[in-house]
Amino acid sequence: MNRFTIVFLLSLIFIAVFAKAQTITQARFRISNKTKGFTSIDLVINNTIYVGIEDDGSIAYIESENDDINTPLDLERLGLPITFYGTSDIHDIPGKIKSIGNIKFTYYNVFDIHDERGNLKSIGDIQIKYCNTFDIHDSKGKVKSVGPVTIKYYNVFDQSFPFGYVKSIEGNTARIKVSVRNPIIERGRKS
Repeated sequence: MNRFTIVFLLSLIFIAVFAKAQTITQARFRISNKTKGFTSIDLVINNTIYVGIEDDGSIAYIESENDDINTPLDLERLGLPITFYGTSDIHDIPGKIKSIGNIKFTYYNVFDIHDERGNLKSIGDIQIKYCNTFDIHDSKGKVKSVGPVTIKYYNVFDQSFPFGYVKSIEGNTARIKVSVRNPIIERGRKS
């Protein structure tokens, strides 16, 4: 074989391997002052596919730029099958989303003794952390960080707002953004 043929074959292999690779090009996480966890998660995959994830780990919606993708079967046809944790995943909660193509979803399980079982641990390369037993002055179970984004809450030392309300969100990027659902409305109410 000559050099051109080898380069051509390697190029085809490279295209075949990476053509099916999925990346999260944008992720939007919404939290609430009133509840733990997320109120919604919106993912943009490969700049064209939009997937909404509910707090319980189910699919809220699937859309695409050209409106030809609306169901999990449409995604599977494009090489992005959606899988869910089942009863054979003995340490995880059945029914929660496990993957979209090669994008893996992991959850805190029985081995994470300081965190609440079933909370989202990661989506692809985006790591998620929560306030746990080591955050003695903060509201347990509230989202502490999403990738590079950190969330701080009013805690036992703050008297200006109710305990557990969002104090600041720092580190939002073009790829990963965390926001508070109705922050002004919620801050005005007392539970």
